[in-house]
Amino acid sequence: MKNQEPHESPEKPLHGKVLYRRISDQDSFRGEGVSLGGSELRFTGEQPLTKGEAAEVRIDAVKGLSPPLTAYIEVATCAQDGAQGYRIEGVVKGIQSH
Repeated sequence: MKNQEPHESPEKPLHGKVLYRRISDQDSFRGEGVSLGGSELRFTGEQPLTKGEAAEVRIDAVKGLSPPLTAYIEVATCAQDGAQGYRIEGVVKGIQSH
């Protein structure tokens, strides 16, 4: 079976906190960054997101590695990840540094 996850460019590990929310909602949730590569963002979070919905993900700065970022994503997958909550993968539609 062919792997359907987009991995065309190398991923950069994210070792920082994230704060995410549905674009249509004001409530934010906490998470941990996993990786950022090409047009893909992966993170774990305390609340699920629905495939296809738009979300804003604020990524904390990693000292000496990257500034704080805000990514606007379309959720590609969201799956239960044991005690850690949910593993969320999104396609980046826009990104800005602060």
